[in-house]
Amino acid sequence: MFTQAKPGAQRVALVGCSARKLGRGAPAREFYTSALFRAAVTYAEAKCDAVRVVSALYGAVELDTWLDPYDRNLRSFGKRYREGWGVRTVAEVIGGFAVPPLLVVLAGQVYADALVFGAHWHNLPRPEEPLRGVKGCGARVAWLSRHTAGAGVGG
Repeated sequence: MFTQAKPGAQRVALVGCSARKLGRGAPAREFYTSALFRAAVTYAEAKCDAVRVVSALYGAVELDTWLDPYDRNLRSFGKRYREGWGVRTVAEVIGGFAVPPLLVVLAGQVYADALVFGAHWHNLPRPEEPLRGVKGCGARVAWLSRHTAGAGVGG
């Protein structure tokens, strides 16, 4: 069951990783190189109180976390595995906050569904999914860019 956000809950963006990566290790912010990832990070930093990158291999990491090259995608796993990943990944995120945060999911559908499942399992508020229904990378980049311009935290 989803719950109501508690007073003082921070908005935490969960930015999906991307298939486009550097061929060497780097901080998460630099490691993923797609235009959609970069637009999502820019939006997340403007609109949310904290940002985590979600990865099929690494779970939830901060933008300055060092990542080494890998090749794993949640799409290659079954629904039960993806749901377990969502529960574990959301647990990693909420463990860092005194008040359970309100999650803002900025990820592809497979990742978003797993994270929403994880939020439900942990009795959190229903995550915001601003990109749900926006189809295609180009359209998502455009939406994020439009909604980032002039934004402030929580705006």
